[in-house]
Amino acid sequence: MSNPYAIFDRAERKRSVSRFLEAIPLYLEAKRLSGVDDELKSACFFSLGDTYRMVGEFSKAGRCYLSSRKLLLAMGDEVRAIDSMVGLGLSLRATGEVRESLALFNEALKSYKKLGDRAGVAFTLWARSGALRLKGDLLGTIAGFKEARASFSRLRDKSGVGYCLTGLGGASRVAGKHRDSNRYYTEANKLFRELKDTFGVAYSYCGIANSMRMVGDLRGSLKFFKLAKENYRKIGDKVSYAYTLWGEGTALQMLGKDSAALYDFKEALSLFKETRDRRGLIYCIMSIGEIDFGINPKKGLRAFSSALKKAEALGLGVEARYARMLLDKAKKDPGAIPLNLA
Repeated sequence: MSNPYAIFDRAERKRSVSRFLEAIPLYLEAKRLSGVDDELKSACFFSLGDTYRMVGEFSKAGRCYLSSRKLLLAMGDEVRAIDSMVGLGLSLRATGEVRESLALFNEALKSYKKLGDRAGVAFTLWARSGALRLKGDLLGTIAGFKEARASFSRLRDKSGVGYCLTGLGGASRVAGKHRDSNRYYTEANKLFRELKDTFGVAYSYCGIANSMRMVGDLRGSLKFFKLAKENYRKIGDKVSYAYTLWGEGTALQMLGKDSAALYDFKEALSLFKETRDRRGLIYCIMSIGEIDFGINPKKGLRAFSSALKKAEALGLGVEARYARMLLDKAKKDPGAIPLNLA
């Protein structure tokens, strides 16, 4: 009979080098063979949650984290049960359920601090900061990422520092500090290339591209969007690939290449529907609406109104602000559309 521990170790090695699609069937096989070994089974569920999340399968990830948490609580493993709760929060955050994710992160942060778990505190500060950004609290976001970066630095966790830098890059871009954004992403990219973190490299390439797009270097940004897409293809991350398509499409749209932009937006829209990423859907609704606005203003206005309604329902502060900007420009300065949204 196959050794489930050996299979699990193989899966862990695959995941450590961002070969997520190859790791998933190995984790599933190890879980199937785990029998009554709840320790191994809980580890399989948790790692599956992390791996499904990295390829954009957020519903599956959430179910795995819940299964892991249930087993860990039954075994009396409080710390790892909290880890599973944070994983669930990340899955909810990714699908736009910001309020729910923040509640989980806040609860986890209190628990980690009570237990004196410094690594848990650092990771949850990072996770919570990302949710605050979606909520639209940019000051809280930047402060949170800086606190998390300092915590990871004290732990000598270079990967954690890198992901805090990408978080700062994204928040700085939305705050209009585009030079800072590029600096943070470039620093993160260097770290991730040293660590051979394929996902981190792709993520920071996309960030560099978006920061270049925001300062008007549209053609230059296309080079980095291409690099990001190539890396995301290797990983199999549908959601991040879709966000990269949206960014690339926006650059193409600002260059007046509406047909190419629409192709990117529609492909991204399809992927967001498949992965149930409601935040991504809102971006595509707005961007396709901008193209429609130039042909049929009423159709474009309906799209902007729909995006606003969806963003407000999810508590997505930044996206709601963008939708209001589009509605305002459509009425007062229609020639300003399309907008180069951050």
